[in-house]
Amino acid sequence: MNIFGDFYNRAYSFRQSQHERSVARSEDWAGAVLSGSDQSTQLEDGISAGYMKLFFIAVVVGIVILVAQLFYVQITRGRQNLMLANGNRIRQTTIRAPRGTIYDRDKNVLARNLANFDLVVNPSQLPTKAADRNAVFAGVAKLTKLTPTGVQQKAESKGKYFPQNVLVASNLDRDTALNIEEKSHTITGFSVDINPSREYLDNSTFSHFLGYTGRISPEEWLVHPTYQQTDYIGKTGLEQSYEQDLKGTDGHQQTEVDVAGRPIRELASSSAVPGNNLVLALDGKLEQKMAQALKSGIDAAGAQRGVAIAMDPNNGQILGAVNYPSYDNNLFAKGISQADYKKLLADPGNPLFNKAVQGGYPIGSTIKPLISLAALQEGVINATTTVEDKGKLEVPNIYNPSIVYTFNGWKLEGLGIVNVAKALSWSSDIFYYVVGGGYKEFRGLGIDRLLGWYKKFGLGTKTGIDIKNESAGILPNPSDKKAQTGETWSVGDTYNISIGQGNLQATPMQLIAAISSVANGGTIYKPRLVKQIVDGQGKVVREVKPEVVLQNFVDPKNIALVQDGMKRVVSEGTACCRIKQEVPVTVAGKTGTAETSSAGFDGKNARTKPHAWFVSYAPAEQPQIAMVVLIENSGEGAEYAAPVTREILKWYFGGRL
Repeated sequence: MNIFGDFYNRAYSFRQSQHERSVARSEDWAGAVLSGSDQSTQLEDGISAGYMKLFFIAVVVGIVILVAQLFYVQITRGRQNLMLANGNRIRQTTIRAPRGTIYDRDKNVLARNLANFDLVVNPSQLPTKAADRNAVFAGVAKLTKLTPTGVQQKAESKGKYFPQNVLVASNLDRDTALNIEEKSHTITGFSVDINPSREYLDNSTFSHFLGYTGRISPEEWLVHPTYQQTDYIGKTGLEQSYEQDLKGTDGHQQTEVDVAGRPIRELASSSAVPGNNLVLALDGKLEQKMAQALKSGIDAAGAQRGVAIAMDPNNGQILGAVNYPSYDNNLFAKGISQADYKKLLADPGNPLFNKAVQGGYPIGSTIKPLISLAALQEGVINATTTVEDKGKLEVPNIYNPSIVYTFNGWKLEGLGIVNVAKALSWSSDIFYYVVGGGYKEFRGLGIDRLLGWYKKFGLGTKTGIDIKNESAGILPNPSDKKAQTGETWSVGDTYNISIGQGNLQATPMQLIAAISSVANGGTIYKPRLVKQIVDGQGKVVREVKPEVVLQNFVDPKNIALVQDGMKRVVSEGTACCRIKQEVPVTVAGKTGTAETSSAGFDGKNARTKPHAWFVSYAPAEQPQIAMVVLIENSGEGAEYAAPVTREILKWYFGGRL
């Protein structure tokens, strides 16, 4: 009302003054106008009406502009302007929560925090005037190795009024960080953020499973919107799988500052809550011994790559797991250089690849304990069933008997008459061709029952271990072959997968889970790396209990037959006799030599050295540890993989010296 009342008063006064001036002008013009004429009155009224019209238009336009500006400032930009005002008066600091520590089963530290100094900027707190902003950018550049333009680009990368901290420079040395803190009153909006990064102390033996942390990506931030955009987050391995346990909850502090940015008083604060700690099932000393023994075996074979895994067969806990070659996850913890990353990618040993859970391999004769149990359970064989191993099996083509397919055993002169125990101990291929695919009048398991049992043992399915990106391997079947090649399934295909060859592929982790079920009497456990989750005072927050996948699916008498055959492998068979002589407990095992091939430049497959396997458990009577050892493209399992197992078990049961 006051605005509009003033407007009308001013308009009335203006009109009165206009009228007086018009009268004065009319007297001057009187001589020029005929006596008695009313033209002077008409002229006066016309001019007055024109001025008033223009005046009203100008005032209305001014009011509209004023109202629009008020709406823009208070409504459209109101929240942002309030934020800027508070940003100039109130400083909010994040108090980082310490990330949880990772320990081995004996509470030896595997992963811990290191202080990491980051230079960050809150764009909403920067000066609004361009000259003042540029002065701040120049001041920051003097304190760092950046240029003013580089500082500006970083500071404005998320927008000029972005309300969160933006990373400008990471991994500052302590002196630089202190210097910036001392000059903080001259570089409004910039501060040093103490953002803990990881240090890994396992000598790179467990890198694939520990994983590493890294700066959160834009894609990850969309999934975790409560994180700061400068936060670290678990990228791979246990760091990723147990992110919510390890992360903790950040604290915050609000401080009122003066115009120079100096603190006046604390307005509010909340303490950081540290993340929980992981206690792994991993036996750190065993892990180091496994790494040393595996490397020696790989060097002896003239090979490049290998895997060794140890599991407690009674609960599925992973006691040790080694990929060779490995990589230093500390390289990734603070941001790996392009040169180091390219070097890892170019390494023929493929050190970044977690072979234990992602590598699909033909597993050769290590499949034979599993097919033995399947055949015994299905009644295809019993303890006295025998097959004559003549070194080869000849199978006529069902459509053209003149065409004969020959399937050779590993020993060309044959092994003679074998039952299941001898077939296991001497790894008779002929026995398992017949048991798996049948021969003449002998009806074997056949492909459907064979695949059904392989699935029970976990082949073709992820084990569910507590890290991501696990492979399911390959379990070939007739329908897939038809779809992929247009060819029908043959008895030869069944023969091949009956001895762990053909297109059958499994991961070392799948194999140890299956073999552990033989060791423990018929229970398949989900492999687990973490044993407990504890808080900072050592109190158990969560116990990671054994998780049974399948149990009571084989008869104890059949298990006992297979266990006896696996003991004979070490005492008199293909892995005799140094393990028996040097390891102070009874060991049960099975060798495997898996034929391999690789594609050449012409697209054709070329034969390469076979993979050497050895699976085992000990003591055979009451197993405490099960193991899988693989040396890629090396040769016979008995020659290269079994000695690695021998060295590990001799140490494990011989005083761990």
